[in-house]
Amino acid sequence: MQKENLSADDMNFMLNKEAGVYGISGVSVDFRDIETEALSGGKQAQLALNVFHYLVASYVARCTVAMGGIDVLTFTAGVGEKGPISRKSICEQLEFLGVKIDDEKNKIRGEEAELSTLDSRVKIYTIPTNEELMIARETLKLIK
Repeated sequence: MQKENLSADDMNFMLNKEAGVYGISGVSVDFRDIETEALSGGKQAQLALNVFHYLVASYVARCTVAMGGIDVLTFTAGVGEKGPISRKSICEQLEFLGVKIDDEKNKIRGEEAELSTLDSRVKIYTIPTNEELMIARETLKLIK
C-alpha cells in the first residue's frame, strides 16, 4: 500500500475485484466467460482455469489425507453444477485416488447426477444448490 500509495479502500478493491481469477485471466470473475476465452485460445484465461483446478484438486487431496480416504466427491454451486470442463480437469488430477469421471455423464449441467465411471473407486456427483432457499432460511432464523 505504501509503495503504490494506496488507501485502504483502494487495497480492498484491488484484492476483492482485481485479484484472483480476474487478475490472472484479465477477463472476468465469471467462470463462464473465462472458459469461453480459454476455449478461444486465451492463454491467460487457460492459466486462470489451470490454477483454479489445481487448487481445488489439492484441497480435495488434503481433505482426503485428513479423513483417511474419500468415498464420494460432490460438485455443487455454479462451477460445480454447470462446469463440465472444470469437473473433468479436477477429477483427472485426482485419478491417483481412484477418481474416474465418465465423459458422457459429465456433459450434464444443473441437474443432480452421478458422474463417475463404473470402475471409479470414488463416486462423483453433481448436486444443484438452491442458494436463495438457504438465504431465506438463514434470514428467517435471524429474525425469529
